Amino acid sequence: MPNATDAPLSECALGRGSRISLTTIYSFMCVLGTILNLSVIYLVVTFKKLRTASNAFIVNGCVADLLVCAFWMPHEAVSTSTGRFLVVGYHAFKEALLFLGITVSLLSHSLIAVNRYVLITKTPAVYQSLYQKRNAEWMIAGSWLISLGSLFPWVTSFRYPPERCRDAEGAGAASAPASFARGTSVSVLSSPFAAGTLAVTIIGQTFIVVYCYLKIFRRVQISVKRVSILNFQIVNNLPYSFPRKDKRLGFFVLAVCFIFILTTEPIFWVLVVGLFVPVSMALWTSTWIVFCTIFVSNPFLYTWKNEEFRKSFRSVMRGDFLRGSTVGVEPITINTISHIFPRQNSRRAFLGEMN
Repeated sequence: MPNATDAPLSECALGRGSRISLTTIYSFMCVLGTILNLSVIYLVVTFKKLRTASNAFIVNGCVADLLVCAFWMPHEAVSTSTGRFLVVGYHAFKEALLFLGITVSLLSHSLIAVNRYVLITKTPAVYQSLYQKRNAEWMIAGSWLISLGSLFPWVTSFRYPPERCRDAEGAGAASAPASFARGTSVSVLSSPFAAGTLAVTIIGQTFIVVYCYLKIFRRVQISVKRVSILNFQIVNNLPYSFPRKDKRLGFFVLAVCFIFILTTEPIFWVLVVGLFVPVSMALWTSTWIVFCTIFVSNPFLYTWKNEEFRKSFRSVMRGDFLRGSTVGVEPITINTISHIFPRQNSRRAFLGEMN
C-alpha cells in the first residue's frame, strides 16, 4: 500500500469552487454543532433533574463531538480555503483530537444504547446495580482510555503532509494515489492503522446499537412498563389495546438506529475498500461529509423527544432560572427509575399521563 503522505491532499485535488463549498459546509456544521452540543451540556449541568446516567453518556458524546465541531472543523475550513497547513506539531495535535473525538463519540452511542436496553428490558434492581455512580464514571473514563490507546500507534508514526497546494494544481492531483485517493486533509485517516481502527470501531458500535434498539423496539410493542427516557413510552399488561399514536414512539427507536447506520456505514465501506484499492475523491468527500453530520445531529437526536430537556430548554428561554429557582451544580448521579402504573380502570387518565 503506497504511503499516504506521498499523496496530495484533498485541497490539492479540488478546484477553487469545490474548496469554497467544503469551507462553507464545514463552517456551517461547526457553528451548528457547537451550539447544539454546548446547549445540551449546559442544560444537564444546570438542571439537577437532568443528571441521570443516560444523560451522563449523552454529555460524554457531546464533549467528544465538540472536539470535532468546535476544534477540528474551524481549522479544516481555514486549511481547505487557503490550501495551507499548520505547523507540524499543531497539525498532529489537531488530527489526534479529531480521531479521539470520533472514537469517543462512537463509543458513547453504544453506551447510550446499552444503558437504554438495560433500563427498559431488565429489572430496576439490575439497572440500579449496574449504573451506580462509580460504574457510570468508569464506563465514561473507559471510552476515553480506549480511544487514547488506539490513537497511540498513529501518534508515534505521524508524518507531516505536503506544505501547501494551489488551485487545481497538477492535473494529476485529480487522481490521488491508492492509499489515499480517499486522500483528504484528514491525515490521521491516511494511516492504514487509523483507518482500519476507525472501520472496526464503526462496525462494532453498529452491531451494538442495532442489537440494543431492535430489542428495545420489540419490548416497546409488548412491554409492561412506561419508561420516560428519550420519551420512550412503554406500556404493558393493560386491559385495552396500545394506542396507535403511542406505538409510533416505538418507531422512533428505529429512527435513531437508522440515522446512525445512514451516517456511519458509507464511510465504513469507503475505509475498508480504500485499504486495498483507490477510492475516488468525490466518493471519499461525500461520505466523509455525511459522516460528519452525526457529530452535529447527536444532541438533537438524543434529546428532542425527551420532555425533561424540552421543559428545561423552555425554562432557559423564558429566563425562569434567573428568577428564583437556584439549581445546584453537583456531580452527575444515578437517579432511581420511576415506573408509572396507571389505574387500569381509567384509560383516559392513563393517556392523560402519557401526553
